[in-house]
Amino acid sequence: MNFSWRRVGVRLGLKWSKVNMFNSNDTQTQKAAENMMNYWRSNLSSDIHQRKMLSTALKQHKLRKLAEELFGGEIGDENLDTQEGGKCFNDQDLLFICDQLDPESWRRLGVRLKLKWSDIKKIANNNRQVEDRIMELLVTWRDFQTKNQVPIMVKALRQQQLVGLARDVSERHGYSDEPEVAQTQTNKKYQTLEHGCLDDTDMLIISESLDNDWKYFGIYLGLKRSEINQIQSDFTPPTVDASIEMLVQWRERQKAEVNHLKTITEALNKVERIDIKEELESYYQNKYGKIEAKV
Repeated sequence: MNFSWRRVGVRLGLKWSKVNMFNSNDTQTQKAAENMMNYWRSNLSSDIHQRKMLSTALKQHKLRKLAEELFGGEIGDENLDTQEGGKCFNDQDLLFICDQLDPESWRRLGVRLKLKWSDIKKIANNNRQVEDRIMELLVTWRDFQTKNQVPIMVKALRQQQLVGLARDVSERHGYSDEPEVAQTQTNKKYQTLEHGCLDDTDMLIISESLDNDWKYFGIYLGLKRSEINQIQSDFTPPTVDASIEMLVQWRERQKAEVNHLKTITEALNKVERIDIKEELESYYQNKYGKIEAKV
């Protein structure tokens, strides 16, 4: 199972938090996986077909060849799906999203789910495989988002232009957001913007439009070319993630009295991205109900 064994544990019905208790350094991966498998087996009820359950989990994990080597063709598939209705996710629901999520978009999905960029970077540093990073991110978000998990996730997936996955998640939970959309449109509440400060979701909006201009934009914001080259090395592809990292680094260096929005606007003038200025004007008007800097 190599380094992907933790997700196999979730497919077998174990919680991500429990699986992580067996996690260890790279040199002990085989032992950690063995301990997890022993724990899984010893905690199954006697009426469960262990071989069928394991065979199905391996096939779902794209380890069909291993399943066939272990059990041949004599073992049929077991229904391992334990999704819950309503507006909350269990770990297997999150694994369903993880399996279908584009590996290059997971950081941006985390930002849309209101996780801090600094926390997203920690998740990346603590997990070798991108799929494990996605699972850790989704579980971290779920554990702090106690209410309305499905509506929030569906909205974030749509914002990410993952319409098909948003539809699958909605159908999986029997969820329809039409009444909520109508209510939101009639009872709109604006967020508060203080002194032109920009949060991580604001940085995402800018980054998605910068494309290949992000490095020039960083120079105009005052970053050194060596810093930008290091960010490019650490975060590309995709360039959107590198752009977010650049903007967050810039923001963390600003003094409290600095109006982020005004400074960003001035840099956009220098890089001649009038299209982003117009997009920002519409975005801030919609989010905050006002424009605090001339865009």
